[in-house]
Amino acid sequence: MPERPPAIKRLDALLSAAMIAHEAIFEMRRELIASDRANPEQARLLEESARIVTAELPDLSARVRQLSAQWGEQSLLDPEGAEDTLKELEADLRHIEPDIRPLLNRQREIATRLRSMLES
Repeated sequence: MPERPPAIKRLDALLSAAMIAHEAIFEMRRELIASDRANPEQARLLEESARIVTAELPDLSARVRQLSAQWGEQSLLDPEGAEDTLKELEADLRHIEPDIRPLLNRQREIATRLRSMLES
């Protein structure tokens, strides 16, 4: 299989960043619960992060993820078709990236808030 193009690597990195952030948020919330410092705000923050990872990002990226899978198949069986698919993927990714960035920023804000609760 050919090396994944930069656009697909960028998509994977964006989605992975969101998942890693959510895992960290989950762990901080778990630590707060374990230290008997849990509160409703933390539960809301964790729920918001979960919604970003399980609903908002999958909805935003569905088409681009489908094109990525299609490119993977075509890169082996139809290299010319793969080039066209990649161009479409790149255009779609450029279109959704401005909507993804604020979601990742929000997760950073959530993590920062929970970290401050852990440190206080």
